[in-house]
Amino acid sequence: MSIILDNVAYTYMPDTPYERIAIKNINLEIKPGEFVGIIGHTGSGKSTLVQHLNGLLQPTSGVITVDGVDINKKSSQAREAKRKVGMVFQYAEHQLFEETVYDDIAFGPRNLGIDEDLVERRVQQAMEFVGLDFDTFSKRSPFNLSGGQMRRVAIAGVIALNPEYLILDEPSAGLDPKGRDEIFQQIQELFNATGIAVVLVSHNMEDVAKLATRMIVMNKGEVSLNGAPREIFRNSRDKLKSAGVDIPNITAFMRRLKETGLSVDDDILTVESATEAIITAVRRRG
Repeated sequence: MSIILDNVAYTYMPDTPYERIAIKNINLEIKPGEFVGIIGHTGSGKSTLVQHLNGLLQPTSGVITVDGVDINKKSSQAREAKRKVGMVFQYAEHQLFEETVYDDIAFGPRNLGIDEDLVERRVQQAMEFVGLDFDTFSKRSPFNLSGGQMRRVAIAGVIALNPEYLILDEPSAGLDPKGRDEIFQQIQELFNATGIAVVLVSHNMEDVAKLATRMIVMNKGEVSLNGAPREIFRNSRDKLKSAGVDIPNITAFMRRLKETGLSVDDDILTVESATEAIITAVRRRG
Protein backbone atom coordinates (compact mmCIF):
# COMPACT_ATOMS: atom_id res chain seq x y z
CA MET A 1 0.00 0.00 0.00
CA SER A 2 1.20 3.54 -0.63
CA ILE A 3 0.32 7.06 -1.73
CA ILE A 4 0.24 7.19 -5.53
CA LEU A 5 -0.01 10.30 -7.70
CA ASP A 6 -0.96 9.47 -11.28
CA ASN A 7 -0.31 12.26 -13.79
CA VAL A 8 -1.39 14.94 -11.32
CA ALA A 9 -1.59 18.61 -12.27
CA TYR A 10 -2.90 21.67 -10.47
CA THR A 11 -3.67 25.15 -11.78
CA TYR A 12 -4.31 28.13 -9.53
CA MET A 13 -7.26 30.35 -10.51
CA PRO A 14 -8.02 28.62 -13.84
CA ASP A 15 -9.83 30.51 -16.58
CA THR A 16 -8.89 33.88 -15.11
CA PRO A 17 -6.19 36.42 -16.02
CA TYR A 18 -4.28 35.13 -12.97
CA GLU A 19 -4.18 31.49 -14.07
CA ARG A 20 -0.93 29.77 -13.10
CA ILE A 21 0.14 26.16 -13.46
CA ALA A 22 1.60 25.13 -10.09
CA ILE A 23 2.40 21.46 -10.72
CA LYS A 24 2.13 19.20 -13.77
CA ASN A 25 2.98 15.69 -14.94
CA ILE A 26 3.45 14.44 -11.36
CA ASN A 27 3.84 10.66 -11.16
CA LEU A 28 5.05 9.55 -7.74
CA GLU A 29 4.71 6.78 -5.19
CA ILE A 30 5.37 7.18 -1.46
CA LYS A 31 5.66 3.84 0.27
CA PRO A 32 5.16 2.94 3.94
CA GLY A 33 8.38 3.23 5.93
CA GLU A 34 10.07 5.65 3.52
CA PHE A 35 11.70 8.93 4.52
CA VAL A 36 11.26 11.13 1.45
CA GLY A 37 12.75 14.60 1.13
CA ILE A 38 11.20 17.07 -1.30
CA ILE A 39 13.41 20.00 -2.20
CA GLY A 40 13.28 22.91 -4.62
CA HIS A 41 13.59 26.66 -4.79
CA THR A 42 10.73 28.98 -3.81
CA GLY A 43 7.89 28.59 -6.30
CA SER A 44 9.00 25.18 -7.54
CA GLY A 45 5.70 23.57 -6.52
CA LYS A 46 6.81 21.50 -3.54
CA SER A 47 4.28 22.88 -1.03
CA THR A 48 1.46 22.69 -3.57
CA LEU A 49 2.41 19.08 -4.25
CA VAL A 50 2.21 17.92 -0.63
CA GLN A 51 -1.11 19.69 -0.03
CA HIS A 52 -2.57 17.18 -2.48
CA LEU A 53 -1.47 14.19 -0.41
CA ASN A 54 -4.33 14.43 2.08
CA GLY A 55 -6.86 16.21 -0.08
CA LEU A 56 -6.31 19.80 1.06
CA LEU A 57 -6.06 20.62 -2.63
CA GLN A 58 -7.86 18.69 -5.34
CA PRO A 59 -5.96 18.20 -8.59
CA THR A 60 -7.07 19.94 -11.74
CA SER A 61 -6.35 16.62 -13.44
CA GLY A 62 -4.98 13.24 -12.44
CA VAL A 63 -5.71 10.84 -9.58
CA ILE A 64 -4.34 10.52 -6.04
CA THR A 65 -4.84 7.32 -4.08
CA VAL A 66 -3.95 6.50 -0.48
CA ASP A 67 -3.67 2.75 0.07
CA GLY A 68 -5.74 2.16 -3.05
CA VAL A 69 -8.52 4.67 -2.30
CA ASP A 70 -9.12 7.74 -4.48
CA ILE A 71 -9.11 10.48 -1.82
CA ASN A 72 -10.94 13.01 -3.98
CA LYS A 73 -14.11 10.97 -4.29
CA LYS A 74 -16.96 11.70 -1.89
CA SER A 75 -17.11 8.52 0.17
CA SER A 76 -16.53 7.24 3.69
CA GLN A 77 -13.52 5.29 2.39
CA ALA A 78 -11.98 8.49 1.05
CA ARG A 79 -12.47 10.24 4.40
CA GLU A 80 -10.79 7.34 6.22
CA ALA A 81 -7.92 7.31 3.72
CA LYS A 82 -7.29 11.03 4.22
CA ARG A 83 -7.00 10.47 7.97
CA LYS A 84 -3.99 8.26 7.33
CA VAL A 85 -2.05 11.33 6.15
CA GLY A 86 -1.03 13.86 8.81
CA MET A 87 0.10 17.33 7.75
CA VAL A 88 2.33 19.74 9.69
CA PHE A 89 2.39 23.15 8.01
CA GLN A 90 5.09 25.82 7.96
CA TYR A 91 5.06 27.80 11.22
CA ALA A 92 2.88 25.08 12.71
CA GLU A 93 2.78 26.89 16.07
CA HIS A 94 0.27 29.28 14.48
CA GLN A 95 -2.17 26.34 14.61
CA LEU A 96 -2.07 26.26 18.43
CA PHE A 97 -5.13 27.67 20.17
CA GLU A 98 -6.03 25.73 23.33
CA GLU A 99 -5.27 26.88 26.89
CA THR A 100 -2.95 23.97 27.71
CA VAL A 101 -0.47 21.82 25.82
CA TYR A 102 -2.53 18.75 26.73
CA ASP A 103 -5.77 20.12 25.29
CA ASP A 104 -4.08 21.27 22.11
CA ILE A 105 -2.59 17.84 21.41
CA ALA A 106 -5.83 16.12 22.45
CA PHE A 107 -8.02 18.24 20.14
CA GLY A 108 -7.67 15.99 17.09
CA PRO A 109 -8.23 12.64 18.82
CA ARG A 110 -11.23 14.06 20.71
CA ASN A 111 -12.73 15.22 17.42
CA LEU A 112 -12.54 11.62 16.23
CA GLY A 113 -14.70 10.59 19.19
CA ILE A 114 -11.98 8.57 20.88
CA ASP A 115 -12.45 7.51 24.52
CA GLU A 116 -10.75 9.96 26.92
CA ASP A 117 -8.50 7.27 28.44
CA LEU A 118 -7.14 6.48 24.97
CA VAL A 119 -6.84 10.20 24.23
CA GLU A 120 -4.62 10.60 27.29
CA ARG A 121 -2.42 7.68 26.23
CA ARG A 122 -2.08 9.15 22.75
CA VAL A 123 -1.17 12.57 24.15
CA GLN A 124 1.45 11.06 26.45
CA GLN A 125 2.93 9.00 23.64
CA ALA A 126 2.98 11.93 21.20
CA MET A 127 4.67 14.19 23.75
CA GLU A 128 7.26 11.49 24.41
CA PHE A 129 7.97 11.17 20.68
CA VAL A 130 8.68 14.90 20.35
CA GLY A 131 10.75 15.11 23.53
CA LEU A 132 8.31 16.99 25.78
CA ASP A 133 7.98 15.60 29.31
CA PHE A 134 4.30 15.02 30.08
CA ASP A 135 4.43 16.08 33.74
CA THR A 136 6.45 19.20 32.95
CA PHE A 137 4.56 20.51 29.92
CA SER A 138 1.04 19.06 29.72
CA LYS A 139 -0.63 21.71 31.92
CA ARG A 140 1.37 24.67 30.64
CA SER A 141 0.08 27.19 28.13
CA PRO A 142 1.59 26.49 24.71
CA PHE A 143 2.00 30.24 24.26
CA ASN A 144 4.52 30.43 27.11
CA LEU A 145 6.91 27.99 25.45
CA SER A 146 9.92 28.64 23.24
CA GLY A 147 9.47 28.63 19.47
CA GLY A 148 10.99 25.18 19.15
CA GLN A 149 8.81 23.78 21.94
CA MET A 150 5.67 25.28 20.37
CA ARG A 151 6.62 23.67 17.06
CA ARG A 152 6.98 20.32 18.81
CA VAL A 153 3.54 20.69 20.42
CA ALA A 154 2.04 21.26 16.97
CA ILE A 155 3.82 18.19 15.60
CA ALA A 156 2.64 16.15 18.60
CA GLY A 157 -0.94 17.18 17.81
CA VAL A 158 -0.62 15.53 14.40
CA ILE A 159 1.21 12.47 15.75
CA ALA A 160 -1.62 11.93 18.27
CA LEU A 161 -3.92 11.24 15.31
CA ASN A 162 -1.80 8.14 14.57
CA PRO A 163 -1.18 8.89 10.88
CA GLU A 164 0.51 6.32 8.69
CA TYR A 165 2.10 9.06 6.57
CA LEU A 166 3.49 12.25 8.13
CA ILE A 167 3.97 15.31 5.90
CA LEU A 168 6.20 18.09 7.26
CA ASP A 169 6.32 21.34 5.28
CA GLU A 170 9.46 23.28 6.28
CA PRO A 171 9.24 22.18 9.95
CA SER A 172 12.35 24.15 10.94
CA ALA A 173 11.31 27.46 9.32
CA GLY A 174 12.08 30.44 11.56
CA LEU A 175 13.84 28.44 14.28
CA ASP A 176 17.33 29.16 15.59
CA PRO A 177 20.04 26.51 14.95
CA LYS A 178 19.43 24.81 18.30
CA GLY A 179 15.69 24.64 17.65
CA ARG A 180 16.31 23.29 14.13
CA ASP A 181 18.59 20.55 15.39
CA GLU A 182 16.12 19.53 18.10
CA ILE A 183 13.20 19.33 15.67
CA PHE A 184 15.12 17.21 13.17
CA GLN A 185 16.47 14.94 15.89
CA GLN A 186 12.93 14.28 17.11
CA ILE A 187 11.69 13.63 13.57
CA GLN A 188 14.52 11.16 12.98
CA GLU A 189 13.83 9.39 16.28
CA LEU A 190 10.10 9.20 15.51
CA PHE A 191 10.86 7.67 12.10
CA ASN A 192 13.28 5.14 13.60
CA ALA A 193 10.91 4.18 16.43
CA THR A 194 7.65 3.83 14.48
CA GLY A 195 8.49 3.19 10.84
CA ILE A 196 5.93 5.84 9.88
CA ALA A 197 6.40 7.18 6.36
CA VAL A 198 7.79 10.73 6.50
CA VAL A 199 7.72 13.33 3.74
CA LEU A 200 9.92 16.32 4.55
CA VAL A 201 9.62 19.48 2.45
CA SER A 202 12.61 21.81 2.66
CA HIS A 203 14.67 24.29 0.70
CA ASN A 204 17.75 23.27 2.73
CA MET A 205 19.77 20.56 1.01
CA GLU A 206 21.78 19.76 4.16
CA ASP A 207 18.62 18.83 6.06
CA VAL A 208 17.26 16.62 3.30
CA ALA A 209 20.62 14.94 2.68
CA LYS A 210 21.06 13.99 6.34
CA LEU A 211 17.57 12.61 6.88
CA ALA A 212 15.99 11.33 3.69
CA THR A 213 16.43 7.91 2.13
CA ARG A 214 14.93 9.21 -1.11
CA MET A 215 14.96 12.71 -2.53
CA ILE A 216 12.59 14.40 -4.96
CA VAL A 217 13.79 17.61 -6.61
CA MET A 218 11.07 19.93 -7.90
CA ASN A 219 11.63 22.48 -10.66
CA LYS A 220 9.03 24.60 -12.43
CA GLY A 221 6.19 22.48 -11.09
CA GLU A 222 7.62 19.15 -12.23
CA VAL A 223 9.70 16.35 -10.72
CA SER A 224 13.21 17.02 -11.99
CA LEU A 225 15.03 14.28 -10.05
CA ASN A 226 13.88 11.33 -7.95
CA GLY A 227 16.27 8.92 -6.25
CA ALA A 228 18.73 8.24 -3.45
CA PRO A 229 20.51 11.44 -2.33
CA ARG A 230 24.00 10.04 -2.87
CA GLU A 231 23.18 8.92 -6.41
CA ILE A 232 21.69 12.31 -7.26
CA PHE A 233 24.68 14.20 -5.82
CA ARG A 234 27.11 11.92 -7.65
CA ASN A 235 25.49 11.97 -11.08
CA SER A 236 23.19 14.99 -11.41
CA ARG A 237 24.88 18.12 -10.10
CA ASP A 238 24.20 20.10 -13.28
CA LYS A 239 20.53 19.21 -13.14
CA LEU A 240 20.44 20.20 -9.46
CA LYS A 241 21.89 23.60 -10.29
CA SER A 242 19.36 24.13 -13.06
CA ALA A 243 16.66 23.50 -10.43
CA GLY A 244 18.14 26.24 -8.24
CA VAL A 245 19.70 23.94 -5.63
CA ASP A 246 23.10 22.33 -5.17
CA ILE A 247 24.86 19.54 -3.32
CA PRO A 248 25.38 19.98 0.46
CA ASN A 249 28.31 22.18 1.48
CA ILE A 250 30.04 19.27 3.22
CA THR A 251 29.79 17.14 0.07
CA ALA A 252 31.27 19.94 -2.03
CA PHE A 253 34.08 20.34 0.53
CA MET A 254 34.92 16.62 0.38
CA ARG A 255 35.06 16.78 -3.41
CA ARG A 256 37.54 19.63 -3.22
CA LEU A 257 39.65 17.62 -0.77
CA LYS A 258 39.62 14.66 -3.14
CA GLU A 259 40.74 16.90 -5.99
CA THR A 260 43.79 17.89 -3.92
CA GLY A 261 44.80 14.23 -3.73
CA LEU A 262 43.36 13.17 -0.37
CA SER A 263 41.82 9.70 -0.64
CA VAL A 264 38.28 10.33 0.62
CA ASP A 265 34.78 9.52 -0.61
CA ASP A 266 33.18 12.48 -2.36
CA ASP A 267 29.55 11.59 -1.66
CA ILE A 268 29.62 12.11 2.11
CA LEU A 269 26.52 13.84 3.49
CA THR A 270 27.27 14.76 7.12
CA VAL A 271 29.99 16.57 9.05
CA GLU A 272 30.38 13.55 11.34
CA SER A 273 31.04 11.19 8.42
CA ALA A 274 33.39 13.73 6.84
CA THR A 275 35.42 14.02 10.05
CA GLU A 276 35.85 10.25 10.25
CA ALA A 277 36.80 10.02 6.57
CA ILE A 278 39.41 12.78 6.84
CA ILE A 279 41.00 11.27 9.96
CA THR A 280 41.16 7.85 8.27
CA ALA A 281 42.66 9.31 5.08
CA VAL A 282 45.30 11.29 6.97
CA ARG A 283 46.29 8.22 9.00
CA ARG A 284 46.63 6.16 5.84
CA ARG A 285 49.00 8.77 4.45
CA GLY A 286 51.13 8.36 7.54
